[in-house]
Amino acid sequence: MHWRITLEAVDPIGNEYRKEFMIEKNLDGLADGKLGCSIDDGKAVMKEVQKIIIERQLDLWVRYCQVCPTCDGLLPIKDYNQRKILTVFGEIPVRYPRLMVCQKCNPACCFTFSPAANICKDRAAPELLELSAKLGAKFSYREASEVLATFLPDQSARTFTTLRSRTLAIGNRIEEAERRQRWFEALNYPDRKQLELALAGDPVREFVFNVDTAHIPLVKQYGGRTFEAVVGHCGRSGRGGPPGPVFAFESTKPGEIKAVATLALKRQGYIDQGEITVISDGAECLKRLASMLPQPVTHILDWFHISMKVQPIAQLAATVPKHMSSFGAVSNE
Repeated sequence: MHWRITLEAVDPIGNEYRKEFMIEKNLDGLADGKLGCSIDDGKAVMKEVQKIIIERQLDLWVRYCQVCPTCDGLLPIKDYNQRKILTVFGEIPVRYPRLMVCQKCNPACCFTFSPAANICKDRAAPELLELSAKLGAKFSYREASEVLATFLPDQSARTFTTLRSRTLAIGNRIEEAERRQRWFEALNYPDRKQLELALAGDPVREFVFNVDTAHIPLVKQYGGRTFEAVVGHCGRSGRGGPPGPVFAFESTKPGEIKAVATLALKRQGYIDQGEITVISDGAECLKRLASMLPQPVTHILDWFHISMKVQPIAQLAATVPKHMSSFGAVSNE
């Protein structure tokens, strides 16, 4: 049995478009209950529909971009490129041209551009990336990859490492977007001690930052440059709790430190309640961190840097000759 599927469309300028394709369904297995379309049939149909729609969309977009905005003439086509776009309904090969700038309006320019190059920069549709990230976050990467391969066409050839890369890439983008947003966000909230119930011995109320800076010198034989690095850890007070996030980045700019610190607080479950303790050395850039975080914040020096200040005195006292103390006692008498 042959089935003819017809797609009809009308573009914004009124032109009609019609495309047909065939699928075949025989009667084998009808007595066993095999009715209608199977999953494989659905994959084949949706892949063909997706291909027809994408080709038409790109064709209209190129025709729109081919019109010169100054003289309304058509831009010349230099050549054609090919690429593959990954979608939820399969891998679609597309062919699009490279256009030259208008020689009438810009006779001295000869560069080219591709109107379709900025579409799906990742070579994958955003819907596919979002679906991969959702399944990769809820299941193991292998299980999520099997689910995609079961219901979506052309996904069986993708390994679970591809899905893992997509999930991590989406997570990095979300974190980077949130970090950029918090860069300019005002975080100097007023003191909220009077809004919180003081519970004695409650370690959940306290968030502890351990932050330190490091100077990375230049190694001449390997090249590179000298820069400052910030390394830190954010956790809850008390013992036995889950370890908090560890972060490290290059730059001691206040905006960067504030953005990374607030993201670490959010990962630990900070919801504008609780006391924050910053443990660091006496670096000026880290002293300002206490004023940039939500209040109340307590800034204290860590024992290591305190001992570094006291250790030279202890070493100096250990090198004093013993007879100096007795000599001083005799002279005083």
